[in-house]
Amino acid sequence: MANCKKKLVSALMLGTAVLAFTACGNKDDAVSTTKDGKLIITLGRQTTADPKLPKGDTYESNAYTRAVDKKFNVKIKDKFEANGDDYTRQVSLAIASGDIPDMMVVSRDEMKELYENDLIENMTDIYKKKASKGIKEAYESYNNRPLEDGTFDDKLMGLPATAGDLGPSLFWIRDDWAQKLGLKLDADGNGAITINELHDTAKAFSEQNPGGTAKNTGLALAPTLISANYGGSAYTSMGIGDALGAHPGFWLTGDDGKVVNGTVSSQTKELLALLNGWYKEGILDKQFGTRTWDDISAMVVNGETGIIPGPWHIPDWQLFQTKEKNKEASFKAYALENAAGKVTTIQNNPTGNFVVVRKGFKKPELAMKIINFIYDETRNDATAAADYPEIADYRATAVDGTSRPFNIEINPSTELLETVSDAQAVLNGKKSADTVKYPDTRTLITTLETYLKTPATASSTDWATYTSRIIGVNDVMVKVRNEGIFSETESPYFGTTKTLEEKGADLDKLREETFMKMVTGAKPISDFDSFVKQWYKQGGTAVTKEVQKEVDAKK
Repeated sequence: MANCKKKLVSALMLGTAVLAFTACGNKDDAVSTTKDGKLIITLGRQTTADPKLPKGDTYESNAYTRAVDKKFNVKIKDKFEANGDDYTRQVSLAIASGDIPDMMVVSRDEMKELYENDLIENMTDIYKKKASKGIKEAYESYNNRPLEDGTFDDKLMGLPATAGDLGPSLFWIRDDWAQKLGLKLDADGNGAITINELHDTAKAFSEQNPGGTAKNTGLALAPTLISANYGGSAYTSMGIGDALGAHPGFWLTGDDGKVVNGTVSSQTKELLALLNGWYKEGILDKQFGTRTWDDISAMVVNGETGIIPGPWHIPDWQLFQTKEKNKEASFKAYALENAAGKVTTIQNNPTGNFVVVRKGFKKPELAMKIINFIYDETRNDATAAADYPEIADYRATAVDGTSRPFNIEINPSTELLETVSDAQAVLNGKKSADTVKYPDTRTLITTLETYLKTPATASSTDWATYTSRIIGVNDVMVKVRNEGIFSETESPYFGTTKTLEEKGADLDKLREETFMKMVTGAKPISDFDSFVKQWYKQGGTAVTKEVQKEVDAKK
């Protein structure tokens, strides 16, 4: 009955009390089948505005669902389809009513609520007995942390996605501008530049205006300054912070062995002081704090700024627009090294969302089998392309991942680096395409070869693929690791605590407003210690204690 009360409280908050009463104590465990005897699996489906599905295909009937239906004698039907925030609302309503799909993708907090309300299956034994070798190895490459994040009271309640968006955050610099001004970067060729080199390049771009625009700036940053992961590091100061040892927003292990949030570290104070100096000097955008993310994107396209901080894949979804507008534009990527000549990063959260199975579903092992099939067999088996040509075509034509039953990724931590390294080796004639580790690499090789045949007239899509994978990943991310100058700091905690749920938004607002004012000089850097005290007083002390308790519990 306690679970029923929890659901009723949630339902009343959402205005769905009638549904909650219906759900309590009235679980439908009946197996639904089609007329020809196929088991029906209902999904909560994440969608996107343009999934690029071939004509005639839908979310319920496409290459992936047809293959799953045939292999497991099932029929996939979507209980609901939604995108972005709408999907989150659908999940919330499903949890509140207790009427959830047979399988769906949820966040850890949502999974915790489902577990506390006894709405989802325990997947512990299913994972141990049914997970494929490839899937287990993928989790092991993150030291099994995704599995730990999916575990409550020693029970694995959801099958985790991985989120290995690797660092470092790169600096994509307009190379055509650098050459025009005679700037020489990365003299030692290790893939990284110094903070001074970044400063001098921004200064040259700001003062000499190589783009010839009426409005130009050396470096433009988004008002929030920080990111929770490298994949979201576009237009942030994450790369600069890494070089200074500052990781605001991340939980760190202090010198005393206790957890501390990077927001209140002395290195973060140093980061703010550096940015404030650049702002005063005029190389950091004078409209910092008022320019939005979209504003900066427009500046990049219009040639008003030529230093773009961001992840390795930013050419795929942003820089290609610059190339479409200006065929002469070219970019080179660089990591940022610290005073000791090292490239240091903070470990990203290795765990994404989770696939959960409705409590009472007769064949919960199907979730594991579908994951094995989609994320291991059809990707890694040598005959996968021949066995599943429809799926191979989807991948070759970049049909969106939401077309899969579960919109998640499960990849080994080093897959990106190994894929690109293999592709480069094939292009250099040092390896045969038949010997690459991951079959998907062959598709990448084909795209790269197409680009290299006629780079001057290549499509912007092929240019973006070459630029992100070769100039970004191979020439920087692989290189700094091979050069032995790369290191990663482990973060002890990525979750959410009770106080963080209640006061996290206020703490974020305090941080963002204070940092913005310190960078622009509206508040002196000397006030940083006062900010730290205020951060702890407004909830930081309680949050830190809760995080420490959870970290200690895992030891």
